[in-house]
Amino acid sequence: MPALIPVAIVALCIFACAQNGKMAGGVPDRIREFSDPSRPIQVAVGERFSILLDSNPTTGYSWQTSGLAVGRGVVFTASDYEAPRTNLAGAPGRERLTFTAESAGIEKLTFHYLRPWEKNTEPARTVTFTVVVK
Repeated sequence: MPALIPVAIVALCIFACAQNGKMAGGVPDRIREFSDPSRPIQVAVGERFSILLDSNPTTGYSWQTSGLAVGRGVVFTASDYEAPRTNLAGAPGRERLTFTAESAGIEKLTFHYLRPWEKNTEPARTVTFTVVVK
């Protein structure tokens, strides 16, 4: 039994350090992900978050942002593609668009699913997310 005391102390220290690192400056260290445009995204100033959208680049379509200007409350920081978890040819994956909440307020982020080279053509899909930065 006395041999378990040092193990318990070490485990408790590791747990406490891990919990302390999760909220540095009041902002979670894990990037939260959102995919439902019908639900507002609520984030803190300084927090990074991602929007996940179904995508299939093999068809030529990709998600394009609409009206994201530099210096606004929410700033676009990165984009990447998550391949499907299947070996089926032509299966769709997801596009991850990552943002940083720079200042408090409400932002509307609109995305169009289209082929960039097809001019004067309506997007195949359009979604708008509401982001509330506190």
